[in-house]
Amino acid sequence: MKKVGEYFLDPNLDPGRDHILYKDDEHMVIYLGTQEGLEDVDVNSYLIVSKGKGILIDPGGYKIFTKVLANVSKYIDPKDIEYIYMCHQDPDVAGSIPLWREISNAKIIIHWLWVRFLPHFGFENIRGYAHELQDEGETLNFGATTLEFIPAHFLHSPGHFTVYDRRSKFLFSGDIGIAFPDERYLVVENMERHIQYMRPLHERLMASNKALRLWVNKVRGLDIEAILPQHGAIIPRRFVPRFLDWLENLKVGVDLMR
Repeated sequence: MKKVGEYFLDPNLDPGRDHILYKDDEHMVIYLGTQEGLEDVDVNSYLIVSKGKGILIDPGGYKIFTKVLANVSKYIDPKDIEYIYMCHQDPDVAGSIPLWREISNAKIIIHWLWVRFLPHFGFENIRGYAHELQDEGETLNFGATTLEFIPAHFLHSPGHFTVYDRRSKFLFSGDIGIAFPDERYLVVENMERHIQYMRPLHERLMASNKALRLWVNKVRGLDIEAILPQHGAIIPRRFVPRFLDWLENLKVGVDLMR
């Protein structure tokens, strides 16, 4: 019988350290302590461990590989990582992929558009290690959970998906919800202030309000405990409706062109 899971979403969590965010008897979600507070782009990388198998969500660039590997190894043997999901091709998301492929047989989950770019990471036989997502997304049974790859195209990548973990009720949102706050925090406590950190990035990176509304309509009916973006801070349940309402009405990208 499944035990009731526990959530650990304290606003005082240190962004520079790894933290378990959700745990039950068969399933864990871990933030991998990837924010370094330097002048370059900080990344939020995550690990799901379910029935002893792992999936990395946006493992990050080359320079943080050693830290991510050390933190992953606290929870699982890296050889037991079955999948690595990269929401798009940018180096902050995927620069460490060649290193992960050297120590694991993980399949790379990626939109079909980016599969032909994978050889530029130095690999051959791309069809042997790429798990291609089609435009409509898919549902993947993984360990004790089900992962839903929900289309979020043009936000900002033309082949972007958000990932909903039905077990933890976490929505991994990639670049949707990203922010570069003036101060470091891992979990949002003041949503109105955080929106001001999110606004300029969304206005510049997201394609259009139409794309935002299409995604909001897909996820609004989900039971979401938290939204976990690739940059910035985690948005807990109490702020999810406010976040979705804000996105639904936000003018971005081509909407702002004159």
